[in-house]
Formats: sequence, structure tokens, C-alpha cells
Amino acid sequence: MSLTKNTILYQILILLALALVGCDLNQLNNPYPEDQNGQAILYQSFDERPKHLDPAVAYSENEYAFIAQIYEPPFQYHYLKRPYQLVPLSANKMPDIQYVNKQGEKLNADAEVNDIAFTDYIIDIKPNIHYQPHPALAKAANGDFAFHHLSKSQIDSLNTLNDFNATGTRELIAEDYVYQIKRLAHPKTQSPIAEMMKNYIVGFGEFSEKVKQLPKTAIKDVQMAGVAAISRYQYRIRINGKYPQFMYWLGMMFFAPMPWEAHVFYDQPGLADKNITLDWYPIGTGAYLLSENNPNRRMILEKNPNFHLETYPAEGELEDQPKGLLDDAGKPVPFIDKVIFTLEKETIPRWTKFLQGYFDASGIASDSFDQAIQFTGGSAELTPSMLEKKIVLQTSVEPSTFYMGFNMLDATIGGNTEQARKLRQAISIAMDYEEFISIFRNGRGIAGQGVLPPGIYGYQEGDAGINPYVDEWIEGKP
Repeated sequence: MSLTKNTILYQILILLALALVGCDLNQLNNPYPEDQNGQAILYQSFDERPKHLDPAVAYSENEYAFIAQIYEPPFQYHYLKRPYQLVPLSANKMPDIQYVNKQGEKLNADAEVNDIAFTDYIIDIKPNIHYQPHPALAKAANGDFAFHHLSKSQIDSLNTLNDFNATGTRELIAEDYVYQIKRLAHPKTQSPIAEMMKNYIVGFGEFSEKVKQLPKTAIKDVQMAGVAAISRYQYRIRINGKYPQFMYWLGMMFFAPMPWEAHVFYDQPGLADKNITLDWYPIGTGAYLLSENNPNRRMILEKNPNFHLETYPAEGELEDQPKGLLDDAGKPVPFIDKVIFTLEKETIPRWTKFLQGYFDASGIASDSFDQAIQFTGGSAELTPSMLEKKIVLQTSVEPSTFYMGFNMLDATIGGNTEQARKLRQAISIAMDYEEFISIFRNGRGIAGQGVLPPGIYGYQEGDAGINPYVDEWIEGKP
């Protein structure tokens, strides 16, 4: 008996329908492998490969997106408090700040600036913090480092850091912070803040001259006058004069600790040819470690199994409680086991993949703004199509400032004459930044009244904070 084409097609459709009944329909539109289901994974994108992951060199926002999860400087900014407030991270408390005169005598906290020759920052670090598992810290049975003297054949067999068959760890100590500052001073490191630090850290410039002909691994036993470990968990940084802003430098990755063993390990000839370098494979004490670095495709952060106890903050701003931002107060972090970053250079494909579920979060580019946002009563809200997808809108003000500058050397607009000053003020008045923000930034922004943005200490709200040369305070707004 023969079957017609229609009968065969009907049977195929029935079989397909039966097959679908036995499947999890959610899996048909899942862009990721089934074995990742149920895991606490955050899927993110990045649009530019980081050039540096060495904390002594990295200085860009896209680089900090990775290394800020891996390294821990002594201080960090409170996650919720605004204005931004510096709080301890790997430090046990805020530093003990001591003023010293030229004779080496301690001064009172209210001493005159002219009497202060030096300022000492005494920093106590938390005990029982350990580095991530890393082959640089692995030891053989006899107690020697297992991979500090690799042979050529061993190096030839390597492709990535994961090819090492053993890892190790050790406790973080104060000397690691001292070592990192020495790294900043070595000319071969080429740290972008080295020249600036010569003006502040005592002995920084002299140390740089002393070690410039030495290999980078030789700095461990060379002393820097202004930096020293006082004990296993305490170190001191001495700077010239009084420079209160130095505290904020200590919240940046430049001052994160570095074990000397990592320098010795990565400095072995042949490893750089394999991209096995500190600039490619960080080693830190932070919540995550970089388990995969393929910046032309993806980068993966995984939870550091040696991470010390840190808890979610229990205090914040008044609006944080209603938003649910304090629901996890006191719980140990991190909450996420793995973060998978996928390279996506173009904004439109990145937005499309976000809508399809490839990424868990996305900014809103100008091309996609009307699709995502509608203004209701002057406030920005998600469009119905976004709400149907259960997308949540979170907004915040970035602590950054965009401005127009004047060439003060220009014959017409520059200089300190009354005419030039009035001309600059007239141009400032004529520039309608509210309209600029509305048209070119889709309403995303606040017209600046000064150099400090909201969230930075010193920013003033209301009538007291307006620029009186440009705006007037009328009916509760400029």
C-alpha cells in the first residue's frame, strides 16, 4: 500500500508535535548550553578588548570592569552611600593619618599647613586574606616553588595558565602593598601615575633612579624611603606635605597588593611569547579570578574559592530600602558564581541580543532609545513592549562632567580683560544645555552648574548650587 505526500507530511507533523510535547519548550530559545541552567551566572558584553590587566598600568574604564573584581586595594567606595564615601576593603579600618614636621616630630591634627613637612598614612590590613589559586604560588613537596624555574621544554608545552597542573596560595601581608608601590616606581613598568607620585611619595623618584637599570624582579630588597612594612599586617606611606586627596588614590587598583612571587613567575623567558603575563592573567585576593581570557571572543570571571568574608552593606540612602537594595543586607558576597563576558562591538547587535536573552543587562543606545523608553509626565519609563519582556529600568547619575572650554590664550575670547570675561559669560548663557541634553542625549543628563557632578562630595543642590552667572533659581528650579 502506498502513502500520498499529504499523508506522509501529516505523519511527520504529528511526530514533530509529539516530540515537542516531551521537550522543555524554554530550551528551544535558550542561547546557552543546557549545563549552565540553574547556575548563578551573569551574562554580560564588552565592546573593546582591555589593553592591560596589570593594576600598575591599567587605567581605563573597560579594564577596571575586570580588574576591580580581582584586585583589592586597601579602600573602596561604599556601594550605596551618596556622596561617594571611602570605606575599608582589604584594610581593617580607615588609615591613621599623622602629620610630621621637618624635625620628624609629630604634629596635632589641626597643625598649620606650612608646618607640615610630611604626612604618614598608617594602614592596617585584615588578617587571613589569601590569594586566588595560582601556579606562581604553588610549591613542591620540598617547599620550593614548583614553577619558578621552568625549562624550555616545559614552557614549550604551555598554551594558557590553565595548563599548569598545580596551584597554590598564601596569606596577604603588608609587604605586598609595599612591593606594588615599588612596581609603580620602576621605569620599566611604565605606570601612568609614576610621574605624579614622584611629587608626593617620599623617595619615589630616588627609588626610580636607583632601580632603572635593574630587572623588575630585583626591587623586592631595594628600600624606598617613604614606604615600609611596619609589621606583617601594617604598613606606612609617607608623602610630602599635606595632600588629603592621596586617600582617594588608595582606593584605586594602582595600590592593590602584588605578591613578589608573581613577578618572578611571569618574568621567566618564554612565557611572554605565550601571553602568560601579569597583563594577561591577574593574581589577586578579590571576589573573582579570571578563568578564561580570550578578548577577541569572551572573558570569564569565576568566584575565587579563597575569597575572604565580605558582606552586603546594611545601610544606604533613604530610597534604597523601598527599592529592595537593602534586602540582602549582611549576606556574604559575591552572590554570582560566574560572569561570562562576550565581545560585541556594535551597539545594535548588542541591544538585539539583549532582547533575545543573550545578555542580562544592557545600556540603551540612541538608536534603540525610542524602542525602549517613553516619557510620561516628564519621567522616563519603559515602553509596553519592554514591560512585556519583564525588563527592569534602572537609572543613576554618572559622576562625570562634560564641558566646553575656552582657549584663554586666544586674542578675542581669552585673557583677563573685562570684555573677554563678559564675552565668555555671554557664550555660556547662550549655550542651552537643557536643549542639548533633550535632543542629542535623549534627555539623559543634568545641566551642570559647576565642575562637581552629583554624588561627589562638595556638590550642592538647590539654589545654593546654581551658577549665578548663567541661571536664576525660579519656582524651585534653575
